[in-house]
Amino acid sequence: MSIKNIIIPRLEIKNGNLIKGIRMDGLRVLSSNLTPIIKKYLKTSVKEIFIEDIVASLFNKKIDFKTIKKLSSIIDIPVSYAGGIKNIKDVNKLFKTGVDKIYINSALNKNFELINQCSAIYGSQSIGVLIQTKKIFDDWYIFFESGRIYSDIKLKDWIKKIQNSQAGEVIISSIMYDGMFNGPDYELLDIIKNINISIPVIYSGGIRNTQDVKRTLGKKVNSVAISHSLHFGKFN
Repeated sequence: MSIKNIIIPRLEIKNGNLIKGIRMDGLRVLSSNLTPIIKKYLKTSVKEIFIEDIVASLFNKKIDFKTIKKLSSIIDIPVSYAGGIKNIKDVNKLFKTGVDKIYINSALNKNFELINQCSAIYGSQSIGVLIQTKKIFDDWYIFFESGRIYSDIKLKDWIKKIQNSQAGEVIISSIMYDGMFNGPDYELLDIIKNINISIPVIYSGGIRNTQDVKRTLGKKVNSVAISHSLHFGKFN
């Protein structure tokens, strides 16, 4: 399999703009026109496009369905989405706008059963969980709302709960490595490997090049979501 088939471009959006932050903060606008950026990625052999509204949950905003529909209409490979999803109504509308798979994060802090409710309707292959995590002292904890809200939930406990649900996939993002372009978070990747997660895992955070991708896949990760190195043309 070509390594490009394992890479998922991660497009973080805010108000219709492509943005990129560092450690999920200090968001910088990269472009107000996502169409040429998406078309550039479509010319490669990537297997899907991941669109994440980085501020929808943080600012309790409504999902930007108009932008999602516009972007989905020009993408001829699977589209996955995360950001601001609060209920089944949101999920239904996202699928109607052309999204193929959704990942839920912050809403699960109050209503974890939403995963099972969505999977019962749309199938677990279309429903996943987005995890944002970082190490606090000697353990790893879950954060919500773009890494701003500390939850006191340990990563291993959260993953165990997800594996006992009807979630079909999980994205695990390293908060401290996001946008840093300094290589993957190998301590986190070792934890992922040791847990031996039973559903497909996508890793995100710090990946610079094909060597980083290969080493990440060796940690029992199925795919990688990349933003910084792709957007700035640094990936090689």
